[in-house]
Amino acid sequence: MSQKSEKQIRAEKLAKLIKLGLNPYPSQPKEEFITIPEARGQGEGTKLAVAGRILSIRSHGKATFLDLTAAESKLQIYCKEDVLGEDYQLIPLLDTGDYLWTKGELFTTHSQELTLKASQLQILSKALTPLPDNWQGLSDVETRYRQRALDFKINDAARHILHARANLLKAMRRFFDERDFLEVQTPILQPLAGGATAKPFITRYNILEADFYLRIAPELYLKRLIAGGFERVYEIGPSFRNEGLSHMHNPEFTTCEFYWAYKTYRDLMEVTKEMIKKLAQAVTGTKQIPYQNQTIDLSAEWAVRSYSDLIEEKTGINIQREKTLTELKAAVKKAGLELERKDYSVWQELVDEIFKKTTRPKIIQPTFVIDYPVALSPLAKKREDKPELVQQFQLILAGGLELVKAYTELNDPTEQETRFKEQMKLRDEGWDESQVIDKNYLEAMRVGMPPVAGWGMGIDRLLMILTNNYSIKEVIPFPTLRPKSN
Repeated sequence: MSQKSEKQIRAEKLAKLIKLGLNPYPSQPKEEFITIPEARGQGEGTKLAVAGRILSIRSHGKATFLDLTAAESKLQIYCKEDVLGEDYQLIPLLDTGDYLWTKGELFTTHSQELTLKASQLQILSKALTPLPDNWQGLSDVETRYRQRALDFKINDAARHILHARANLLKAMRRFFDERDFLEVQTPILQPLAGGATAKPFITRYNILEADFYLRIAPELYLKRLIAGGFERVYEIGPSFRNEGLSHMHNPEFTTCEFYWAYKTYRDLMEVTKEMIKKLAQAVTGTKQIPYQNQTIDLSAEWAVRSYSDLIEEKTGINIQREKTLTELKAAVKKAGLELERKDYSVWQELVDEIFKKTTRPKIIQPTFVIDYPVALSPLAKKREDKPELVQQFQLILAGGLELVKAYTELNDPTEQETRFKEQMKLRDEGWDESQVIDKNYLEAMRVGMPPVAGWGMGIDRLLMILTNNYSIKEVIPFPTLRPKSN
């Protein structure tokens, strides 16, 4: 006769519970209870009730010890037949993973472990699938992401990241509240995909007989609010980009963007330093952040470097001199650079790829990269002393993670329309990530938009750094995965 599987054994226990007239999935416990951390703060002799998940079961004749866990804490439960009476019939039908309510009196064992001597038991939920062994092994990474509920149940590291995420968001909102910002929500489903250089997800709005887009950024709507008279606004929420997957990229990700009237990108550099240091302190308790065998020192001086200078240092290519796609391709060939693609359709696309592949990965400590060419930033204001460049910075650190992008916003509607039209020409030339003309946004600008600086950060990437995770999937509760084949 073949040996029964663990699932079969648990299914039989479920049937026995029902036969005994015990509900294996009641709506609520018999009585009120306190949390296990609260129970651990009580003294010997205290009578109380707790609820949690069974972590282990150790039977010794007519006595059984259970470890009950909840809220990152554990409490030992002592179950004795002559104390529990009829409730003791539940003991052989319990398994690890089951949820249990119990009432009793606290005492300390000979080994000085705080323990609850149970006088009543009630099963709250019967687990029909056993917990796997060696869940945190490298071979289980894909399974961990696909069975995230199970991962959170037994993986302390995964739960820690979720708590860190919550602490990070609380600290961010506190930072904005202290500066009188208004938190807002803007549309996720948009008639145009604007505010960033990226490919959108497209969906069909049937009743309107029109295509809509999952937002690639909330920028243009937040700036409408600035034009509408709100001088300090921010939003924390999801954005979506229909692009590749990598350790730094997930198609759905969380961003924070804020817009501050009468400020410039230089002002936001100082705000950025202050904010990131405070967030790191709130989440980790330090400004010295260990990340992938190196230490990111947030307390040291943050470098400020020119975009074109960095490229020239690493490649010998002067992008201010090589101003056409043909010239730049020739310079790439002369420099012997090996890029992933050969079919770049516009100058902007190739420049961006050169920076990403040769320069960005070598930046470890916090560095503000400034002086981007106008052609790369259609929404940023030009420098008044160097009109071929824009008032923009990107904060890069930790081996090439682009964490923050900010600029003094273009608030001249005539120039913005010209820039949009230039972007449309690039789209005609084959660059499908170029931006489109948003006429409604231009109308908002024509009403009058004050000088303003805007800022955006990838929250998931900051969390990667603060929790020392190489993969963005580790810090997203439910990351995007390739569908399993049939």
